[in-house]
Amino acid sequence: MNEVNKLNKLLIWTIIGTIIACFIIAELMPHRRTVFHGIVLGASVSCINVIYMAYKVRNIAKAAAGEIKKRASLGFGVRIATSILAIVLALEYPQYFHELAVCASLVAGQFMLYIIAFIMVLNED
Repeated sequence: MNEVNKLNKLLIWTIIGTIIACFIIAELMPHRRTVFHGIVLGASVSCINVIYMAYKVRNIAKAAAGEIKKRASLGFGVRIATSILAIVLALEYPQYFHELAVCASLVAGQFMLYIIAFIMVLNED
């Protein structure tokens, strides 16, 4: 397994662990339930965006190597659209999702990616 696939797998399991922890805490603290549901929504969308970005980067590398034909796509547009959809869901249903928690956790995947990569580099030595 190469480094990128290992990094993506660790990111997915880290986000799943975060989601599980948020659901458990939301059940223990019902007065803050919307905050933790917002974190779950934002972290899920963030993870999807990171995985999609890795897929697009792999396709660009394959196109540069001549393995596949380069074709136009809406990579950045799709990632922005999913983030906007998460924010619109939070604004439309404030009784289920906290808006600030969704907005703040939309970058969780990118931050976790850096932290996981840093830990992987430290473990190589």
